[in-house]
Amino acid sequence: MSDQNAASANRDVVVRSLDNFASVATIGGEHSVVIDEPREFAGDGAAPNPFGLILSALGGCIAGTLRGVARQHDFDYADASVRLSLRVNRPTKGPLDPGERELRISRVMADVTITGSLTEEQQGLLRHGVETCPVGNTLRRSLNLVETVTFKG
Repeated sequence: MSDQNAASANRDVVVRSLDNFASVATIGGEHSVVIDEPREFAGDGAAPNPFGLILSALGGCIAGTLRGVARQHDFDYADASVRLSLRVNRPTKGPLDPGERELRISRVMADVTITGSLTEEQQGLLRHGVETCPVGNTLRRSLNLVETVTFKG
């Protein structure tokens, strides 16, 4: 197995459908996350929707990258919070709306607040960390999505 395949193997995600629009994602064979649509979109509202999970992944990556940058440069800060919101390219009435197939995130806004006594240099390092977290890098650049569909009888 190549280094790239070995590194990604423990991050593979398997998603299985549940009732209605809900599903459960098993991440790396260790963690489970339920995904659902809100009630106004015909879901049960039992869990975050897929777009919410994308924002959560970006926020978690930014927060983790900030801690990593601070540790690499031997300083600390008191707290960091990341508030994320998104805009979509078109209105939708949910998964039953035929226009939903054209829906995509058109813009993500991340408002990062870092609390602590920091020098200008440390602030610059943290700002660079926000701008270069791996999930952010992925979302900013084009992504090659390869899909395979298999039907079983």
